[in-house]
Amino acid sequence: MKLIHIYTITGTLETVTGLHIGAGKDSIEIGGMDNPVIKHPHTGEPYIPGSSLKGKVRSLLEWALHKVDPEGQVWGFNKRTKIDNIDQDEILRIFGTTHEDWSGGPTRVSVRDCHLTKACREKIQERGLPFTEEKTEVVIDRIQGKAAGNIGPRRTERVPAGMEFDVEIQFRVIDTGDGGKRDMECLNRLIEGLKLLEKDALGGSGSRGYGKVRFRNLAVDGVSIQDRFDAIREVKIDAPNVIVEG
Repeated sequence: MKLIHIYTITGTLETVTGLHIGAGKDSIEIGGMDNPVIKHPHTGEPYIPGSSLKGKVRSLLEWALHKVDPEGQVWGFNKRTKIDNIDQDEILRIFGTTHEDWSGGPTRVSVRDCHLTKACREKIQERGLPFTEEKTEVVIDRIQGKAAGNIGPRRTERVPAGMEFDVEIQFRVIDTGDGGKRDMECLNRLIEGLKLLEKDALGGSGSRGYGKVRFRNLAVDGVSIQDRFDAIREVKIDAPNVIVEG
């Protein structure tokens, strides 16, 4: 087993609708924000944690590849459950596992935190605009079709539509006896997962319209794959149709 290459996927993630990835709150403030977004502690700028992006793509691929059992547990969750040909499993190869039978090497993918692009940051600062927006929501009485009177409005902070973040993802290709062929298939599968994300939502409240994103300027080791990425009309799970040349 040896490391053959580390591919770098780069691009820009653009918010199409407001995005909320929560920071949590340690205290309750009168008049304060109910649901703040996560921000850099020094600059106060919002960012997208790599763990959020990685986790969402993994979840979408698990559902698409039928890796969720009838009880709702995901593939490899139980460390002792017997899995046939476990070392060939795409999900576990790409995203990692702590399964006791795993011997397929380290996690293949590393997803960096996504920070605002320089151009986006400068545009916001030049116009004197805030980096986030506040959205007030109410609970609707679905019988009467109006706001429920016994529950007050809640204030949610969002990254507004049109914000741009730098994306950087590393993918290790490891020779486990096949010259890295299986890992190259996994790299294509990961790119399919990014396409699935465009069709779904990132962050919270996706069913209420939050979190629609799109990827632009996607490249692998500096070579554009955007045309092939855009050409995917429907992700065909059984036949990956994005080929990244080694």
